[in-house]
Amino acid sequence: MTAAMQRSFSSELHDLGIPTVDVKTLATRIKEQDATINSLREQLKNSESECSRLRSINKILRDRLALVVTLQDQLRGTLKAYDEISERVQEHLRLTQQLQSLVDITTGNVQTAFQTIPTIADLDKMVEGVTEATPVVRTLTGSPRRRNTGVTAIPPPTIDSVISLLSIFPLFAEFPREVLVRLAQSSYEMRRSPGQNIITKGEMGAEIFFLEEGQVNVMATLSDGQGENIPLATLTAKAFFGELGVLFGNPRTASVQTKTDCVLVAVTKQKIDEVLQTYPELQLKLRAFADDRVKWCDTRSYKAGFGGEFITNIARKDVSKLPIFSDASDEFIEQLGKRLTPEIFPAAATIIAKGDDSDCIFFIVRGSVQVLDANSNEIHAEMSAGSFFGELGVVLNVQRTASIKAKEECYLLKLTKASLTEVQDLYPAMKQKIQDAVDERYALYKTRTQITNKAPEQFHMEVGHQQLTKLSIFQDIDDNIVSELALLMSQKSWKGGEYIIKCGDQANSMFFLASGEVDVIGEFGEQIDSAKGPDAWFGEVGLLQDVPRTASVRARTDCSTFLLRKEDFMASLRKHPSIASRIEETARERLQAHLMRSILA
Repeated sequence: MTAAMQRSFSSELHDLGIPTVDVKTLATRIKEQDATINSLREQLKNSESECSRLRSINKILRDRLALVVTLQDQLRGTLKAYDEISERVQEHLRLTQQLQSLVDITTGNVQTAFQTIPTIADLDKMVEGVTEATPVVRTLTGSPRRRNTGVTAIPPPTIDSVISLLSIFPLFAEFPREVLVRLAQSSYEMRRSPGQNIITKGEMGAEIFFLEEGQVNVMATLSDGQGENIPLATLTAKAFFGELGVLFGNPRTASVQTKTDCVLVAVTKQKIDEVLQTYPELQLKLRAFADDRVKWCDTRSYKAGFGGEFITNIARKDVSKLPIFSDASDEFIEQLGKRLTPEIFPAAATIIAKGDDSDCIFFIVRGSVQVLDANSNEIHAEMSAGSFFGELGVVLNVQRTASIKAKEECYLLKLTKASLTEVQDLYPAMKQKIQDAVDERYALYKTRTQITNKAPEQFHMEVGHQQLTKLSIFQDIDDNIVSELALLMSQKSWKGGEYIIKCGDQANSMFFLASGEVDVIGEFGEQIDSAKGPDAWFGEVGLLQDVPRTASVRARTDCSTFLLRKEDFMASLRKHPSIASRIEETARERLQAHLMRSILA
């Protein structure tokens, strides 16, 4: 190599950051680099091989997953088929039971018939015996349950308990016991889990359902046709539904779906007709009842969003919430329910205006309304589905003292004062009870007016009463006591950013958040919770315990609250000592556990 070439080569190595070395050393380094490259190539080849193997494993896993899904689908089909077979076996056993009991009754041995009727638990064991080879048994609800002989079976309903349940239907309540016994024996029990349909819109009405335990939702469609199967209203235990479809033989106009685990008793139209075959006078009653319902339907159009035929069931449920009807009979509630009319108000529409005559009571089925201050139109409260308003104006016979507007599109049921008077006149004893309740309410109203030199705002009283009844400590308390406390509550408005209570202050009152939103602020200024009216309250422990506030509550938006002072609450307890110990125990438990329902501060 010439000197010039060597200098050039050295310069290039220097530019590459490689120190100048002799040829032998350089060759050695090149060989090492080649070995390293070959090693990396081998590793790459092995990695590609491993990647290919993993792809193959992944494909096998995917294939097996698809097979598992297919097997699951087949298993679901098998379980569904088993459910159908189980239902058929149950029905067969029930029919055998009914046939045996009818034979015994026909031969005059009624006592023997009741003794030999197998219980629901016995029937369940018989069904399990038929399917002993199956390790998992599914109930009629479709939910799996493992056999466990150590579990106590749910006691079956007795004839008397079924008769009591059937008698909540006013028509059945008029039937003699012997007929009710036969109807009870021809009925069947259903157990359903949450989310299952009891009635499907469009199917023919074939059964009347009696809800023994649990809750069901009446599903509806909005007035604009949108929102199919939106929960409209909830019916609770000791309610019945589906009678219109049976009486008229028409397709169902809405669906009914279980909200919780439910136990129901069903009576079919066919069985009703069979039982009444030998009772022509009861057949006439049934026809008269049906004719009366036809006339009712002709005078009240079904409006979309009100649950079609089930509007009467919703109406009965709502009417029974009114405190003045707490002791009313099923027949009285039925008559009132038939007289409720559906009303739809668009958002911002005025439902009640200040100065109007108090001629009706409204029940909120869907949507919410705002109670406005008589002078400033400031929002003092909001009421949502399940609430009612206008009652006090009707029973106290005073003009409306404030306005109520729809916050959003509202579905309401309206009961007029004329309809209430009409039904009261049909039930003189109930009329006197209602009048006694009204007189007590009016006496409280007049006393409060004299003390404050100002008439209480009727909607404030209604809001306060309904807010109090939401608290567990006031449930099952005499309504006059709750009404008295509602009269003592005061309304106050807050601007966004204002503190309603502060951590460390002495607790001497509780608050109900009637509208707006608040934040709960901890001892060190951190936000620990939030709440929104009208279904929130805070500070109830302060009514009974001498403790400081455990947190601050600050208005996030403009808010309205109703305040109940400790001194007013304690004065009421001194007048009614029988309830004091129970309320104190409940409040003590709340304090010890530091629980919150909406807010506890």
